[in-house]
Amino acid sequence: MSHLVITIGCEYGAKGNQIGRKIAEDLGFQFYDRNIVDAIIYEVGIPGEIMEKVEEGVTIVADLTKRAIHVQKTIIRKLSDRESCVIIGRSADYILKEHKPILRVFIYSPDEVRIKNVMESHKVSEKEAKQIILETDKRYHKRHMALTGSNRGDRHNRDILIDSSLLGVDGTARLIETLAKQVEKQ
Repeated sequence: MSHLVITIGCEYGAKGNQIGRKIAEDLGFQFYDRNIVDAIIYEVGIPGEIMEKVEEGVTIVADLTKRAIHVQKTIIRKLSDRESCVIIGRSADYILKEHKPILRVFIYSPDEVRIKNVMESHKVSEKEAKQIILETDKRYHKRHMALTGSNRGDRHNRDILIDSSLLGVDGTARLIETLAKQVEKQ
């Protein structure tokens, strides 16, 4: 039996992680964010600094870079085969494009909302929040482009794109949960 997987890609500061955690909690699904996936990758022998370089799009040694990417893909596929889950980031939408049933979500917000969210969560100034967002977006985009050949928010790789500032964390989670239940029935 295939398990429903909800992948959530998001802009930094759009509260995608919080929304994903809420969805997983409400639906009784397992929740995997980048920290959990990275911890598993580290456990199988890929050091964190290697994954950071891969994420930045740097080729360390071609074989090592390919191995790190292969390990990440394998882990994400094994997690999705094991149980229904919500996976945040890590290009899971692309890695699991053949998985059924799947709901591929991309969460974004206007820049001013993202800046405010990062200022609050990181306790930084507006200028620092803008810099954090700029650097993080560049790193995530470069990594996703290297792995998939497409932009992170490309609508062709997603089932739904949603501005989380419209409904907030709870409302956005409820909307995605309703859609997920429909996808699971089919």
